[in-house]
Amino acid sequence: MAKILIVVERFYPEDFLVNDLVAEWKRQGHDVEVLTQVPSYPFDKIYDGYKNKTYQTTREFNDIPVHRVSTIFGYNTSVKRKVFNYLHFALLTSLWALWNGRKFDKVFVYHTAALTMASSVVPLKWLWRKPITIWTQDLWPDAVWGFGFKPSKWKSALLNAFVRFIYARCNRITVSCRRYIKRIKELTGRDAEWVPQWEPSGMELSPKDDNGKTVFMFAGNMGVPQNLDNVIAGFERAALPDAELWLVGGGVMLEPLKEKFGGVSGVRFCGRQPRADMPKWFTQADVLIISLTDKYCQTLPAKFQSYIKTGKPLFGILNGEANDLIKEFNLGCTSSPDDLDEIAVKFKAMAVMSRSGEGKTCGERAKSLSDKMFNRERSIARLFGHADSGVWDESIEDV
Repeated sequence: MAKILIVVERFYPEDFLVNDLVAEWKRQGHDVEVLTQVPSYPFDKIYDGYKNKTYQTTREFNDIPVHRVSTIFGYNTSVKRKVFNYLHFALLTSLWALWNGRKFDKVFVYHTAALTMASSVVPLKWLWRKPITIWTQDLWPDAVWGFGFKPSKWKSALLNAFVRFIYARCNRITVSCRRYIKRIKELTGRDAEWVPQWEPSGMELSPKDDNGKTVFMFAGNMGVPQNLDNVIAGFERAALPDAELWLVGGGVMLEPLKEKFGGVSGVRFCGRQPRADMPKWFTQADVLIISLTDKYCQTLPAKFQSYIKTGKPLFGILNGEANDLIKEFNLGCTSSPDDLDEIAVKFKAMAVMSRSGEGKTCGERAKSLSDKMFNRERSIARLFGHADSGVWDESIEDV
């Protein structure tokens, strides 16, 4: 058994996959501690029961010591405050690691958003010589340009140097998206291992309450990257009298979308729902929609793992990794994220498919892919470093 430090920007009660990973390592008998931030995402305000102290330790999650640093508010509305919050987190967690890093056997970094969140690897490696594994969910510097920052020679040179510097401190680089492997090799000269995400909760769905409508469902965060303006506009253009588009979730684009499309026939805004209730919502779906703008398409959204576990056909309105998987394993249809005519045509095709045997077969292939390629136990074992956990067969001929 090992004493493990997990460095992560967002942790319980914020709803991220790392919660399940930490709970499982604790269940296996490891001595686990977490270094993170005071919970405030996605509402940009402190959760009830917490205080925005510079440092504090809480034990509300499985009695695990959770070391929290303060946050800077306003990151949802100000780019400057967002950047300041990233740097604030990097500084405080690095100082904490400088004084406390000695006691750990292993360090695991769950990297989302800014790579600056991994800055604590510097004292952990240089001073304490700890073995470090990083699991990258958002690839820098590409993600920076996706946020709207204009690239230039000096910015690219600075960011590339920072990326190489951080990854050079890590013993193992693991990634959640296959496309990242080649890019990291180009940036750093290092090899990376693909370790897929997984869906932590069960997805035993009841039979659908069939009202004669084909239900297309998008579930998850509604922000700019999700490209929901084009999704809804494409659905409107398809003019399907026997179909509905359900948008389940919240986010900064929820109210603007309501104002713009609230009167479109068949479009339902269902609001943010607890994760535990999502199987009830997925039960009512005939087709699940996954969408991203081209700026963000290199990542594989975490909802992909949730979707395929439901055994429903997928409609991918995006390019990139998710598009590749939908086509490779014949899980449904895909469309360019910017072509409204194509989106409308594919809505019509998916409406027909979902009511046929082909739709059921696509869903069965999705469920099989979830069980074989996005397997929870194998991914967790690989992240810990078990060499005997197996290598994924990316062909999976019998999916």
